Amino acid sequence: MLDAGDPAPDFDLPRPTADGDQTYRLSAAASEAPVVVAFVAPDDAGTALLRNLAVVDWSRSIDRLSVFGVVVADLDTVGALATDLDLPFPLLADPNAFFAERYDALAETPGGRRPRHALFVVDRSCRFRFAWRADGPAPDPPIDDVLGTLASL
Repeated sequence: MLDAGDPAPDFDLPRPTADGDQTYRLSAAASEAPVVVAFVAPDDAGTALLRNLAVVDWSRSIDRLSVFGVVVADLDTVGALATDLDLPFPLLADPNAFFAERYDALAETPGGRRPRHALFVVDRSCRFRFAWRADGPAPDPPIDDVLGTLASL
């Protein structure tokens, strides 16, 4: 399991848009400012987590920051979700759960492996400074812990 202090696996993930897909690279964003990365499933709990992140006043902890929502779903599903939610940060698609697996954001269930909600803070050296993964459905994300971590950077 990846935790604080470990190197964050770099990723290139697509953001579906009406004008075509854009690709986002974690290391490129992290070189500019810390990054909050949220892995979610395309379900009600995932939508709730993304909405919670959208209303956070990040500026009370840090001046510059990138936030990425990573949805373990195909491009069409992620594009529709992004349109519905109209978030102030990009939603990226991890259609084959490749990066969700590398980030330990998959849970074993009787029906197979499913995405679980996870939240990370990655510093400018592309190392985890905070890592959280939900153990059950519809958890409250530890936003205060994330804000505290950001304030310490």
